[in-house]
Amino acid sequence: MKNDKNLHGRDKVTEKENIVYEILLTSIKCDKNVPNIYIKDNVVYSPQLYKGNPDEDMSDFSVGFYKIVYKDILGESNVEILNENGTYKNENYMGDTIHSFNSLANVILDNKSKNERSPKEAWPKELIDYQSKYHCLANFWMIPMCHGRTSAKLNRYDSLDAYLNKVCTGTIKNEDEYFQKFTYEAFLEIHGMSWYKISDNPLEIYISKDYDGCIDEIQRIYDFWEKRASEIAKKYNSELYDYFQGLGLINADLTMNY
Repeated sequence: MKNDKNLHGRDKVTEKENIVYEILLTSIKCDKNVPNIYIKDNVVYSPQLYKGNPDEDMSDFSVGFYKIVYKDILGESNVEILNENGTYKNENYMGDTIHSFNSLANVILDNKSKNERSPKEAWPKELIDYQSKYHCLANFWMIPMCHGRTSAKLNRYDSLDAYLNKVCTGTIKNEDEYFQKFTYEAFLEIHGMSWYKISDNPLEIYISKDYDGCIDEIQRIYDFWEKRASEIAKKYNSELYDYFQGLGLINADLTMNY
């Protein structure tokens, strides 16, 4: 590929950068029974060393991604993230999904909770597509366990913007180093979202049960993933290319549908 605009409208990208970008947007399936990371039918399958339940944002594939993207804040002593027995080294640095599924699905399907989910045959196409895509590296980040894995970004709707509001205003108090490492602007940059602006009234679509608003939110999330994937691919092009190539993913036939 020459340094011109590709099918996603991204200017001046190298072939390597575009390959990294595509893999960052590829769906992931965690399966503790598979022996290694591989790609099939445009899905990356990954085992999981982490002792918790199978979870794409703590799969081995994702953990390898965090070790590259977050190397500057992990530090030499924590760079492995997990111990050999699958336990975590530091609860401040754990994988989490940025944009979740359940809050959107509850509004779109008019369900009270994920435990009362409507049959999938009744779901609109937009929600079916979103569920198939939201487990991808472009939608994963590393934040303290008490904010992500054991909470919902400190708000009942698991909203990214509601969480960022708390980070931006200094509402979050963390004595265990994570938020003492950077300013809010540096926080966005470290997570590959330096361009991001918090939306106005981010919880309104959930509180008011705005069906159309939640459908529109899915497209906004897709745009977010593409921009974040582009920023990360540009910044960590060589490291991520080598990582994906070492796993045998580079020559896979990737067809994105964003």
